[in-house]
Amino acid sequence: MRTVPTTCPHFGICGGCQWQDIPYEEQLQRKESSVAELFAQAGIEVPQWYPILASPQPFHYRNKMEFTAVPDQLQGLRLGLHRRGRFDEVVDITECWLPPPMANALCEVVRSTARRYGIRAYDYQRHSGFLRNLVLRYAMPPPQWMVLLVTTTPTLPEEEAFLAEVAQLLPQSFPEVRTVGHVLNDTWSPVSMGQLRLLAGDGILEQQLCGLRFRISPFAFFQVNWVQLERFFGRIRELAQPQPDEVVWDLYCGVGSIALLLAPHVRWVYGFELIETAIADAQVNAALNGLDNLSWYALDLHRPAARAVLAELALPDLVIVDPPRAGIHWRLLQLLCERPAARLLYVSCNPVTQVRDLKRLLTVYHLECLQPVDLFPQTPHVECLALLRRRDHV
Repeated sequence: MRTVPTTCPHFGICGGCQWQDIPYEEQLQRKESSVAELFAQAGIEVPQWYPILASPQPFHYRNKMEFTAVPDQLQGLRLGLHRRGRFDEVVDITECWLPPPMANALCEVVRSTARRYGIRAYDYQRHSGFLRNLVLRYAMPPPQWMVLLVTTTPTLPEEEAFLAEVAQLLPQSFPEVRTVGHVLNDTWSPVSMGQLRLLAGDGILEQQLCGLRFRISPFAFFQVNWVQLERFFGRIRELAQPQPDEVVWDLYCGVGSIALLLAPHVRWVYGFELIETAIADAQVNAALNGLDNLSWYALDLHRPAARAVLAELALPDLVIVDPPRAGIHWRLLQLLCERPAARLLYVSCNPVTQVRDLKRLLTVYHLECLQPVDLFPQTPHVECLALLRRRDHV
């Protein structure tokens, strides 16, 4: 195996980049091979493979980073990423090469301010402390940052003073900071979600993509590789082959990115998403772009009630499914097999669960092609698009 000098000073300790010492061309080859091996082991024949879609740049590509705060006896707290192979240890990150460079400066301001105020990091063993996470989100053009401070409920004056100073200091020092938010999480869960209080700004980012504008709220999902967005979503549109008279279901639609890209080319699009704020974003995004041929549902696709809602709708010509890493829930998978559309495009961030789901879907569909996409350089993760056609439409 050929190796190259690593860029990040934390490489080998931090778990964020496992492949930084591997040449990028070899990373792409490995990802293609891993997908091919998964499909071969499952006995799934792939009629057409497209070469993996490389990221335009292998560093500074992530538009979202989540740093974890933990107690430190010498410095008061550490703020960084989990140590490689450990869920209970965090590396104090000073120079990360995954997000745009400004992320490092924003992180340092929060860390140094927290230490100056003597802020206690949350202790996941004792379930005590204040600062839990720092979430940074980025969008462009123009360049915009959202900074979210995830904490327990403030109980000390210095905790409120810390929040107030960060909210004032960041927009003053970095004009690109559009929003500073405070997220309350008093549960034992490590998730960076909860009750949001805006400390500065309007609470949104706006991303331009494929000629459209997208509003992104703090907890909404959006693809993380901002330099690959145009090519990735453009490829989705190409493979989907939308037609003017067609009806589309976009399952797990997030803020409506795929739905809105397809809407100008079809008769109607139905978007389904669990997170209500994401659906609110999708509705605003449709209005921003002058699109009125969409219907949105805040719906848990994993619950039996979702089946009743979907069953009342007309059978779609095209289904887009972009599930989380766990894949398609068995209830939804059953419905997709019972009421198959003419075409289904499966967008997956985890080919392992994608292969598992395809083995079921291929009882009623035929696999037409696969398109691997590299959205996560320096890591083993790979995105994969699979286009299916109903067997009587092959």
